[in-house]
Amino acid sequence: MNEKIKNIAKEFKFKGNIKAIEENNQGNINKSYILTYEDNNDIHKYLLQKINSNVFTEPYLVMKNIELVTNHIKKKLKKNNDTIHKTLNIIKTVNDENLFTYINSEGEKEYYRAFDYIDNCFSYDSLKDADNSEELAYQAGKSFGFFQKLLSDFPINLLGETIKDFHNTKKRFNDLLLSIENKVTNRAHEVPEQIVDLISKFKECAVIVEALGKNIPLRVTHNDTKLNNILMDEKTGIGIAIIDLDTVMPGSILFDLGDGIRSACSNAFEDETDPSKIFLNIDLTKAYLKGYLEEMSNYLTNSEIDNLGLSIKILTYELALRFLTDYINGDTYFKIKYKNHNKDRFLNQYLLLKDIETKLEEINDFILKTVKEYKKA
Repeated sequence: MNEKIKNIAKEFKFKGNIKAIEENNQGNINKSYILTYEDNNDIHKYLLQKINSNVFTEPYLVMKNIELVTNHIKKKLKKNNDTIHKTLNIIKTVNDENLFTYINSEGEKEYYRAFDYIDNCFSYDSLKDADNSEELAYQAGKSFGFFQKLLSDFPINLLGETIKDFHNTKKRFNDLLLSIENKVTNRAHEVPEQIVDLISKFKECAVIVEALGKNIPLRVTHNDTKLNNILMDEKTGIGIAIIDLDTVMPGSILFDLGDGIRSACSNAFEDETDPSKIFLNIDLTKAYLKGYLEEMSNYLTNSEIDNLGLSIKILTYELALRFLTDYINGDTYFKIKYKNHNKDRFLNQYLLLKDIETKLEEINDFILKTVKEYKKA
């Protein structure tokens, strides 16, 4: 048994005696452990995590945001007598704090937090090979829609910004221009036509960030709306909890919807190099939107409704900018598995962006029709 983790676990209000420690390697950022405790023949499971303080430089702010948001959700679920859905439940330290600071052998601070482990659930990394992909896309959209519906009246001024400019399209664009100007590498010369096209699209793709806090309201956003952050019940297949709340902060729900559809409804993974496989699956997109709008139609402003479809294009554009910027800068941010990995990722998102443009009219028509139906209902 991992003695270090066993000793750190003693700092939290876990019930019973520890029986097992299992490292969980599913996450890409934080280090996680599943702890099993026995208390008078009852089994309790907990998730203990070491926060990656290189990514999250203000771990106490991260935990403050999570505590505020999850407490709000719990109150809503209780008020609605909802026993189906769940949210993260923070386990406090013996000193009644939501973080424990550990000083390692190098004298560095490590930050640990704990939650109840949500068991008897599954999640998907991709819908690509699932037999019931349209139903899963519907559940994904409905789950994130339900999450945002519960938080629609949350006082946004209480949340802090845990990662500055996370979805600032203007900054991402300027970062690309700077990378070209700085000439760390000569890689910009490899994709001149694509760069010119990206520049021509900037004005349209800056619409959300330009209007944020004005025509488009600031709301609670998750900012990492990929499929595997939805826990689905093993028996019913219903999405019951949204997890990985480290990037919860003020923003536009359009960021969440656009990135959710971009990541879940694309036909291929982000580094697929076969152009014939790179496109937005329109049936999955409509299923996702149906689930989302079933929950959120009555909570969206007209400006948000008008930009739902465009958000898919904008978030794809933003990721294309980020991959290309990193490639030109010499691959300093995203982990790569081979020399041209970021270039392939960029070209993948660029092709996806071009495909989305051909489908935007159909997507917008579907959104308006669906919103009208749900509002009438």
